[in-house]
Amino acid sequence: MRYGATTKLSPERALEKAKEYFGRMEIAVKEESPQHLLFKSDSGYVQVTVTQEQGTELDIETNGFDPQVKQFLQRIG
Repeated sequence: MRYGATTKLSPERALEKAKEYFGRMEIAVKEESPQHLLFKSDSGYVQVTVTQEQGTELDIETNGFDPQVKQFLQRIG
């Protein structure tokens, strides 16, 4: 499933928040760049991509972590 949101956080801070949130669930970071994080586990994956146009826009794709992604987006919105 794919989700999108806009936040007032900087792209760097939004990715830091994603690392904190998904890291607590023990999903390992498999790829990382200044605009992208990919978390993977045996249960699925979460891919976070940020762009900055009018605010910071997040594009999150997941398989297996939909409730957690929705909760994350509520927290940083």
